Amino acid sequence: MNDPPTQFEGLIRCEKGEVKKLSEKGVWPFNEYTSWNKFRLDLPTEYPLKPPVATWITDISHPNIVPNIPNAVCVSILGEKWDPRLKLISVVNALHYLLTDPNPQSVFDHPRALKAANVCRSYGFPKMAKSKTERSEKSEDEDMMRFNIVPIPRLAITQSRPGDIVRFSIPGRDHRASF
Repeated sequence: MNDPPTQFEGLIRCEKGEVKKLSEKGVWPFNEYTSWNKFRLDLPTEYPLKPPVATWITDISHPNIVPNIPNAVCVSILGEKWDPRLKLISVVNALHYLLTDPNPQSVFDHPRALKAANVCRSYGFPKMAKSKTERSEKSEDEDMMRFNIVPIPRLAITQSRPGDIVRFSIPGRDHRASF
């Protein structure tokens, strides 16, 4: 291992909430969000001034994720809201949040992402972004869907070194999946 490591891999899944309930009913794509998902974080040489590069490894249909393409994980803290004071656990929490409350208002321009976004919208996601005021007030353009189509990033060459991988898990979670 290189010191400090420049590549981290982890497993993550949604274990409770509305997504879990929909998954138990067999509603696609939510059942993919409750299965174990593998991701990788590559630290650029400019880290922490530049954010980690996230790559979702597990095949998934998600409005904010395109698997196996570096930087094709739409999380604000990996972009315009990156702050060098953020810790890697903040990034992992943001990835977990994508599974528990997908955001179909900012969707990648990919057929599976667009299809998953339509399903997520039909079930009222994102849940947490809606304030009590938005839930109680009705606007005149309530039926109009507003969302952004995000282009898929071009494949980037990561700056990690071969064999420079750290695998980790979140304590207290059952990790029976193997890769």
